[in-house]
Amino acid sequence: MTSRQAKIGLAGLLALALALRIAAWSFKGGFHYPDEIFQQLEPAHILRTGQGWLPWEFGRGLRSWVMPWFYAGLLETLSWVGIQGHDALRAVNLHNALWSACMVPALWRMGRAMEIRGGQEGEPAGFLAALLMACWPTALYFAPHALMDSPSMIFLTWGYAFWLEERVEGAPTARRAALWMGLFFGLAGVVRFTSGLHMLVPLADLALRRRWKALGWLTVGAAPGLLLLGAVDWLTWGRPFHSAIEHFTYNYLEGGASDHGVSPWHFYLTESFGARLGPGIVVVAGLLILALPRAWPALLTVAVPTLLLSTVAHKEERFLMHNWPLLMGALAVGLAALWRRASRRSRGLAAGLTAAMIALMLTSNLHGTSKLPWRWRAGIFEAQRFVGHQPDASGLLLDDRQHLNGGQLALDRAIPQVQSRPSWWGNPLFNYAALRGDDPQTARLLERGWTQVATFEDIRVLRRPPSSR
Repeated sequence: MTSRQAKIGLAGLLALALALRIAAWSFKGGFHYPDEIFQQLEPAHILRTGQGWLPWEFGRGLRSWVMPWFYAGLLETLSWVGIQGHDALRAVNLHNALWSACMVPALWRMGRAMEIRGGQEGEPAGFLAALLMACWPTALYFAPHALMDSPSMIFLTWGYAFWLEERVEGAPTARRAALWMGLFFGLAGVVRFTSGLHMLVPLADLALRRRWKALGWLTVGAAPGLLLLGAVDWLTWGRPFHSAIEHFTYNYLEGGASDHGVSPWHFYLTESFGARLGPGIVVVAGLLILALPRAWPALLTVAVPTLLLSTVAHKEERFLMHNWPLLMGALAVGLAALWRRASRRSRGLAAGLTAAMIALMLTSNLHGTSKLPWRWRAGIFEAQRFVGHQPDASGLLLDDRQHLNGGQLALDRAIPQVQSRPSWWGNPLFNYAALRGDDPQTARLLERGWTQVATFEDIRVLRRPPSSR
């Protein structure tokens, strides 16, 4: 593959990645986890408007304000063209989905770096790695979500690409690669502190190979991100790195992580990978074995944080989304190894087998990913948007706890919203309710004269009768 063909191929894969991410965004509703609203977008809305609800983490200072400030700037920019409320939330999700496509060229570089043995020999693995990243259903699912893990994964992926390029023997740009590696690793750590676990193998690799100059340049590259975190924490919490210190203290010294749920030790193996790969796991295992001689650094980088995070009681699939790009790169190396072992006469058969393997992996992953909550709580988000546009709305009763909705951002109205309880029903301030159709409270309010004015998926919007206001 010539340089021109490589550029055309990469451009095509980027276009495919963008189209598929727009499609994934169009299916998405609600959220994957409340953190994407109440640790990211709701704080950003508060920075802009002074209205909203902050979770307990911001009271103690476990979270940095870096990403909320970023999203506040994005929301402010959207407001300049009239995009606000739920529409702005959707626009932010689209922005995140499109931004994630930048991992496609990173995978191109990762695949080449692991496979290259001089000249253009690494191009097939680079193309296959980029193809997998463009199409991988689990990556498409997480792309639109405003989780801290998503930008952290993007930064880590680019850091991995430069690390693997630095490992190429005789690489003429090793110093520059180490500098960029440090920059992206530093940004990943700023966004999500536990990203440091995903950097242990690359850092240990540089030290064991006595790449002291590279480590020095990596430190220089990481400095802007670390200084940003320290400065923002100093301004907001009163001391540098306060959020990182409190995060470590709460989760590891105090054992607070277990307060949010306890999962079995094998959760990441059975849920994060097994459930998402389905029958395709057989093909994946075979390709990873083929890739092991060249992709072992990437696979070790997958294994170490997986084992370490498996010892923590509280587990969530999103905590290890960072592993998927490395696995895609290794799978591409395995496919390239299969191709190399084919003789010239059997290249047609090898091409067909490669296509069949990719199709099986993508189909199995699509089936596994379809089980994730694509539209969890989407109805309540739409209901909040509807109520926020009603001129007479003065208060909204929600169907569940405070953090299981789209926040004040989705409502885009400076009126109170609380979880519905009978004690609130007599208060005329709350003249709208958004409740599930099968909720007994819905039937009781209808008996009291409330009327249904809209329905959004499983949520029914009710209005208080004028006579009781």
